[in-house]
Amino acid sequence: MTYRKSRTRQITILYGVLFLLAGILHELGFPDMPLLDTMCFLLHSIIYIGLAVGWAISIRQRIMEPCVRRLLTAAALLAALWIFLRTCKYRLFSDSLIKCYLWYLYYLPQIFAPSLVFLAALELGHVEERPLSRRWYLLLVPATLLFIGIMTNNLHQLAFRFPPGFVCNEADYTHGLLYFTVLAWVLGMMIASAVILFYKSRVSYSRRYFWLPVSAFLAGLVLSLLSFANLQTVYKLPEAFCATFIITWECCIQIGLVPSNANYGGFFSASTISAQIADSDGRVVFDSAQKLSLTGKQRRQSENGVVAIDSDTRLHSQPILGGRVYWTDSVARINRLNAELVEIGSLLSEDNELTRAENEARQQQARLAEQNRLYDGMLALVRPQLDRIESLLSGLTANAPDCARRIGQISIYGAYIKRRCNLALIQEHEKAVRAQELALCIRESLDYVSATGVVGLLQTRGDAVLPPEVIILAYDCFESALESALPTLSALLVNLYVRPDGLTMRLSMEDVSAPPDPEWSKDALSSMGGSLRMEQQSGTVYVTLRLPKAGDGT
Repeated sequence: MTYRKSRTRQITILYGVLFLLAGILHELGFPDMPLLDTMCFLLHSIIYIGLAVGWAISIRQRIMEPCVRRLLTAAALLAALWIFLRTCKYRLFSDSLIKCYLWYLYYLPQIFAPSLVFLAALELGHVEERPLSRRWYLLLVPATLLFIGIMTNNLHQLAFRFPPGFVCNEADYTHGLLYFTVLAWVLGMMIASAVILFYKSRVSYSRRYFWLPVSAFLAGLVLSLLSFANLQTVYKLPEAFCATFIITWECCIQIGLVPSNANYGGFFSASTISAQIADSDGRVVFDSAQKLSLTGKQRRQSENGVVAIDSDTRLHSQPILGGRVYWTDSVARINRLNAELVEIGSLLSEDNELTRAENEARQQQARLAEQNRLYDGMLALVRPQLDRIESLLSGLTANAPDCARRIGQISIYGAYIKRRCNLALIQEHEKAVRAQELALCIRESLDYVSATGVVGLLQTRGDAVLPPEVIILAYDCFESALESALPTLSALLVNLYVRPDGLTMRLSMEDVSAPPDPEWSKDALSSMGGSLRMEQQSGTVYVTLRLPKAGDGT
């Protein structure tokens, strides 16, 4: 986490220094030295273009939602195009007609960049329920018509009116109705985008820091208006527009409003497992919430096999790229069961306490019978996962090329077995359970999924008391989809919405090896009045499960 904050701070400072340097280069100007003046102009343009393109590249690497990623990247490249067109107009061409059409081309990024940003704001988080309706993209039709109107201004002069006898005169013109229509379109798209972003900042953390993108937007808007009115000349309208767009959306990313694939260290630190990650020199880089206190000797011993830290705790380790991961598991319950068996045996072996021993034996037998019934039922539930674990363990050695992959899959199956058995015990004794229990199950599974290199993220909203059958069916659906997606799965986003009358779970999976079985648990879904829908778009499989509260039938 500290490394991420430090790196973000460094990049922010670098961008700020380059932005100030470009403004200084623009103000320097050497009218008596044409070559030096041209070099300063080109250098400050290159800086702006580099900042926009660099940010677009970072968007391609960070943003998780494909539609938002594509729209923001296109908008950033349009901003860079605006700077490039201005450079061509003032330094590369002298023909007045060419310069005129380059001036008209300014409106390509001016019209389409805000439109794409508006669509990105609409797309943001919309995949949680269903993809955004393609009808919204019809907004690009009026944007295209406005741009065509600007490019054909010399024919009708509805945007810029020139004096009689002049086809295109930038020094002497007035604005027409089409120009003000374009201006209204641009401002409308920008303001609508800001309103939508504020409305979608439902997460308390994002809302608490939403003043950052709002401040950036307002500051950029003021800078753009001052440039438009020629009250400041350090940063012209293209630079002010680009800076406003980039800084506003970067603030949205940093406060968590736009989901990104950063903060993996934070996910690990917040996980409930007892584990830590060390680099190749043995220095601890990440610690989970349940921190481990290991000695150097224990770490070295764990490299050769399982180490007993105490009678109830076992230490495991596994090499990873750049270091090693250490984790512990508890065998306290097994030890307790063994101790109970020893005690029962000693009681049965004493002749003078035969009657008491027989009574206790019958009671113990009844408890064991109940446990066997529960264990047999749980064994039947998780038998497919146990068989897969047995298959993965077959022939597994530390030097096997697929050792890490097998252990990762074993961990995923193990997490499901643990949580599924726990849910079975809850179902046996409770008539209702909070939906937060489902979130804990999914989160633990995603912890192990993330340990295999897959991007795993859970987003939850709401909580309610639901029948155990609803929780169990939802978790089984999650596990079925996850197992079918392995081993080629690269990213898994789980959105869980809980209402008093039921729940909705949506899985977004990228690079799926095989889609889930559409006939999965058809009878159970039908009996509970639930529904399961699967869609595939742009290489991403979406699985949506809706379950009403048992007995609703809707």
